[in-house]
Amino acid sequence: MLKITEVGDMKRLCFALIVGILLITACTTPAQPAKLRVMTEEYPPFNYTDASGNLVGSSTGIVKAIINKLGEDIKIEVLPWAQAYETVMLEPDTALYSMARISERENTFMWVGPIGSYENWLYAKKGSNTRVSSLDEAKTVTGIAVVKDEAGQQKLAQEGFINFVYTDSTADGLKKLVAGEVDLWLGTGADVELVAKQAGVDPSEIEAVVFVHKVDLYIAFNKNTPYATVLAWQKALDSLAK
Repeated sequence: MLKITEVGDMKRLCFALIVGILLITACTTPAQPAKLRVMTEEYPPFNYTDASGNLVGSSTGIVKAIINKLGEDIKIEVLPWAQAYETVMLEPDTALYSMARISERENTFMWVGPIGSYENWLYAKKGSNTRVSSLDEAKTVTGIAVVKDEAGQQKLAQEGFINFVYTDSTADGLKKLVAGEVDLWLGTGADVELVAKQAGVDPSEIEAVVFVHKVDLYIAFNKNTPYATVLAWQKALDSLAK
């Protein structure tokens, strides 16, 4: 039996007991999961800000429905694609949509989807001197307006293209095409009219000249995001289709 002879001994014993309890509590209390950060870009018709300042689009509607179904309180951030892409690569508990699921990215992220699809084309300004009918010919032009790390740009880079002119958005790239600052613009067949409206361009001024590829769109999650979170999102998406 422990014999306590001094008041100081009692204080030290009480202190040791309190520290021990705190350590045990810290070790046994489960940590609260970090709040998921969800990002997107201006990429109509899938995700874009309308004239009233609301984030809309076909993919946005799906993502908002998932968030609502899971009962989460998440405000979607709209960022330039390159910034959002780097963030979701490096930071745990982050997600980015609408991302094309291509082979070059397959093992970089965890995926929830699909939530859409699109075709990439190279566009030229009507009446210009740019005459291309194949990817090989497109390699010879002076400049192609692209968004860095966008799926079409990565596809072209894989094909050996180096004649890129980087822009913050597809609308900026279209402006450069019509202004004669580039020879070609990498765009998406489904979004030309909306992007043209954003850029203040008449869509009849441009024409699709070379097909690049068709891809499916997903929500991409940083690989250090808890798998349970990703699984919950996929289950919620699957339930929306029922």
